Amino acid sequence: MSKISDRLAKLGQVERTGFGFGASASGKKIPVILVGVRIDKPDDAGSLSADLFILAPDSTGSAQTSPVKDVALWGVAVAGGTGDEVEKAVKAGADFVVIEDESAPGAALLDDEIGRGLVVGNGVTDDRARGIDSGPFDFLVLNGITVAMPLNVRTTLDIQEQLSRYSRHIFLKLGELPEKSDLEILRDMGISALIYDSGPAGKLDLAGLRRTIEELEPKKHRPSSGAVLPPGGEAAPQQEPDYDDHDDDDWE
Repeated sequence: MSKISDRLAKLGQVERTGFGFGASASGKKIPVILVGVRIDKPDDAGSLSADLFILAPDSTGSAQTSPVKDVALWGVAVAGGTGDEVEKAVKAGADFVVIEDESAPGAALLDDEIGRGLVVGNGVTDDRARGIDSGPFDFLVLNGITVAMPLNVRTTLDIQEQLSRYSRHIFLKLGELPEKSDLEILRDMGISALIYDSGPAGKLDLAGLRRTIEELEPKKHRPSSGAVLPPGGEAAPQQEPDYDDHDDDDWE
């Protein structure tokens, strides 16, 4: 399992450390939603508060091969170029690869030790959506840059319509900061991460956003409702199960 896949699998959980003889156990809460920033240069990460960073492709669409230092999670985006550049980025320490265009080299899909993501738009056909969902992706990035905050019902349903097509972790690209109520809605919808471009992100209080997310509890699962009475208010008759009688000799 890749590092980012492990982190996504633990969203909202408490990660225990320090087990063993003579070690005191401590816990670190994994937030229910991660905050990520797509940066243009490795050095851009130093001034931004985020859980993960995505290093944008170079001018040719190739994966950049310089590492993003002193951060917990980082990966490279790729839209073209060659598989050698993707391999160099992985050797430099990239934890995942984000495919931003289908012209990216197929080698971006080969390494099972790193995470893989794909940017998807709203105009994906049903057949392609099924192909994407059966592909080797750990997460998908929805380009929701036009999503206005605070969320209204129409926008919420638009996002939910996209979510219903996929069974992967979903990252939502935004241009504004959501309020706490918006974050609760996004959490309940199943959004795993919020992604920002580095330019706008520099003007936003991402540290404050992360603090607000840290205060959110995981989604509460409602217990299944009881039996519903049929029209007329009378309970439907319960049919006794039809068991076949077997003689003891039949099981010898």
